[in-house]
Amino acid sequence: MLRRLAQRLNHEYWPWQLIYLPVLPLYLWQAIRQRRAAFFTNVNPAIDMGGFFGERKSLIYPLLPEGSYPSTVLVPAGSPASAVRALWRASGIALPLIVKPDVGERGEGIAKVHDEDALLRALANQPSDMLLQALIDAPCEYGLMFARDMATGRVELLSITGKEFLGVTGDGVSTARQLLRRDWRGARQLKRLEANSPDLLARIPARGEAVPLEPIGNHCRGTRFFDADHLNTRELRAAVDALLHHAHGINYGRLDVRGLNDEDLRAGRFTVIELNGVSSEPGLIYDPDYSIWRCWRVLLRHLRHLGPISATLQRTGHAPDSLHALTERCEAHFGWRLRPIPRLMAWFG
Repeated sequence: MLRRLAQRLNHEYWPWQLIYLPVLPLYLWQAIRQRRAAFFTNVNPAIDMGGFFGERKSLIYPLLPEGSYPSTVLVPAGSPASAVRALWRASGIALPLIVKPDVGERGEGIAKVHDEDALLRALANQPSDMLLQALIDAPCEYGLMFARDMATGRVELLSITGKEFLGVTGDGVSTARQLLRRDWRGARQLKRLEANSPDLLARIPARGEAVPLEPIGNHCRGTRFFDADHLNTRELRAAVDALLHHAHGINYGRLDVRGLNDEDLRAGRFTVIELNGVSSEPGLIYDPDYSIWRCWRVLLRHLRHLGPISATLQRTGHAPDSLHALTERCEAHFGWRLRPIPRLMAWFG
């Protein structure tokens, strides 16, 4: 009872506005110092608006070294089934594979498909561009937050987030649905899983049998994020620095990577499944063992890098986007109706 109450009171599923409340003073201070409300949009010049949102994954993967990420193919919006089938067969990507939106956040629209019919349902005649991507057959996923030292050019590994995928362990009597309902985190995913995997939920796992229910490592899909900074080694730091050494114009963000186990990650062996830009979250702030105070402290420790990087790049001619451009992007991407005060927009650039 007490444990369940503590889970409910924990900040892990608080509204994002509360999580980011202490970021506002830091943001305002940097914006006033630089007279740029959207100062952060120049932090990654190689990515549209620094990767704040709305960036295309298909344009980010080629910034990384060949072979460091899975084979990926762009499927244009509105592609008929015949075109999807031709693109897939020409790619040589084997089933099962991953499909996901070219523009998307927080794991929205990502799916693992096992057969050709499911592939065509996921990609044919979609209203937006999609990606089909080779599945990385490695069970462990991590989030590696990084920032570039603008004085030396070296990339610093800021933090490591470990991920525990949603699943249940059988007792030989209960269905996966019943087992999931007993878990506070799992119960939040029941409605979605009922729609997507009803047969899996109806299974009765054997006693001690571990049954994965969600293959995508996203917090919104029930994955438990935890602090994995104990995996930070000299070899891993060197591997991250080497990976991003020639990725000019990428200075801050998060590498979502997969590996066989913790030892492989410590040794710097991993495959990048996604690179996220300036709006990247250090996932360990959602560690259920963190207090809200520690969450805020860690969040601010990461975000304090944005101002200095932006200021350095401004001095070398990389101007941030205007507040007006940022407002237009918000309106187009989220459907918001924002009308900033014209004077404020002009003052901030």
